Amino acid sequence: MAAAGASLLLAGGLAAPPALSAPPARPGHRPACGQPDQAPGFETPARTGVVPDVSCMDLQMARDKARAAGFRDLDSEDAGGRGRHQIVDRNWVVVDQNPPAGSRLPARARLVFRVLAYGDAGAPPVPDRARPGRMPRLSCFDLQEAQDTLRSAGFRSGRSQDATGRGRRPILDRHWTVVGQAPPPGGTYPKRTTVTLRVVKNGEPSPCR
Repeated sequence: MAAAGASLLLAGGLAAPPALSAPPARPGHRPACGQPDQAPGFETPARTGVVPDVSCMDLQMARDKARAAGFRDLDSEDAGGRGRHQIVDRNWVVVDQNPPAGSRLPARARLVFRVLAYGDAGAPPVPDRARPGRMPRLSCFDLQEAQDTLRSAGFRSGRSQDATGRGRRPILDRHWTVVGQAPPPGGTYPKRTTVTLRVVKNGEPSPCR
């Protein structure tokens, strides 16, 4: 997805920054989770050094979101008390996290995600990522985080496009910021839909600064 593809006709200008997410769940309190793309922090871009709200995300997306915030020491544990190992992270949903969302911590801090398998008592059913779904809002995400979010929502086909019109190709996806997308967020689309992410290099003028 990181490579630039053929140009698409894109409507509108630069995307506005997203609204802040709802307050995170209280520590030790299990949220009532739905599908992965309904997680409270799903459409909120990560901030460096701030623990993201990963409640109700699948475990793979939770790890991706934490890495986007600059954290690398990540662990998970079975919230069902059965000591199960998480082999395929997409098959698990985060029901608690420590430290809590919003904590400002150094990059070396350890984050622990407590998880249940989809279909467990207290967990949502196994998500059907093949059926048409809502297009997430990706404004102000770094390009890697945006790609990870699309995969969690079930969209597999995407490409990036230099929003300045200079035809540059992103090499390090973390160094680029999403300022627009096509199709636009909010609608329901088949998962085979190709998503184009319009990007600028970090530090260039954008509505995300």
